[in-house]
Amino acid sequence: MGLSLPAISAPAPARDAFPTAKAPYMGAYRWSIGENGGINGNIAFAKWGGKKAVWAEDFTPGERWGNNIEGGSWQVGPWGEWKKADPDNRRLIYSVGLLPGGWDRSGPKDGDGAGQPVSLEAGAKGEYNEHFRKLADNLINAGLGDSVLRLGWEFNGGWYTWRANENPAAFAGYWREIVKTMRAVKGAKFRYCWNPAMGWLQFTAESAWPGDEWVDYVGLDVYDDSWQADTYPFPAGTPATEILARQKKVWNEVILNGNHGLGFWRDFAKIHKKPLAIPEWGISKREDTHGGLDNPYFIEQMHKFIADKANNVYFHCYFDVQAGDGHHQLSPGVKTNEKTEFPNASAIFLKLFGSRK
Repeated sequence: MGLSLPAISAPAPARDAFPTAKAPYMGAYRWSIGENGGINGNIAFAKWGGKKAVWAEDFTPGERWGNNIEGGSWQVGPWGEWKKADPDNRRLIYSVGLLPGGWDRSGPKDGDGAGQPVSLEAGAKGEYNEHFRKLADNLINAGLGDSVLRLGWEFNGGWYTWRANENPAAFAGYWREIVKTMRAVKGAKFRYCWNPAMGWLQFTAESAWPGDEWVDYVGLDVYDDSWQADTYPFPAGTPATEILARQKKVWNEVILNGNHGLGFWRDFAKIHKKPLAIPEWGISKREDTHGGLDNPYFIEQMHKFIADKANNVYFHCYFDVQAGDGHHQLSPGVKTNEKTEFPNASAIFLKLFGSRK
């Protein structure tokens, strides 16, 4: 059932210090704050690519409101120092969870609201606005007031607490409340990236669109995965020519032109006069074997798409980690001693996206 909400006005966003004319901007995710991730990982990735700096991505933990979704000092403090060291070239892409606690929405087990169930509907009524006012304050105080915020990313999948399949209108209403709240905080220059996962998934994600005035970028996460017949996985003994043919099929029929694929969201962004963003993308090796493995063709096509001004890509962020649901890492890591599983893709990535002379 949809949620009927009164109209609320959107405060105008402040001027952006990173103009669209200089896009696309490049970023990388190299785990969160820690010895081999966060700042160290970001700097190492930039150095590997021969760049002075790249944007960074991180994620709020989701166990509780305080010190997690509100932006813990342990996380935003170090990123603030990183930003201050090169404010003209560094920007944080911050993925912000919308509801704390487990998948069942039973709420946080400790801290503010402990034991109280959470919901998108309550958020759409403004009941959680104070948490996002605190998030804005914490980011601004850390020098991160111009961060790009991915609020409730991949909401059209079923894996997060803030999944919107049951009530897309409530997700949209909650989004408006958050943006209204954060834009009103003094010093806020945030940008907001509305970011579904690729594909149709649980519902048509566009039904959770908050409205043009509440969104700055349309985002899409793009991985070289496929469950379409005669694509991935590759049968044992598949010759190289057939592997490439299947990889091309995935790009053309699934990623670019598939149901709610990259082409669909590019066109959606154009209709709504928003730049497109690709906050997560990567080569893929999955335990279930539905990834395209060492696929330089995918890297080439992503570069072609991102570099094409007609697609209006504002920023993109390579997901350079060995995640639990898929391996994507191309770089040699902080200590430069990690061997990539994708040497061919890594080499073409450096050639196309790197700045080494």
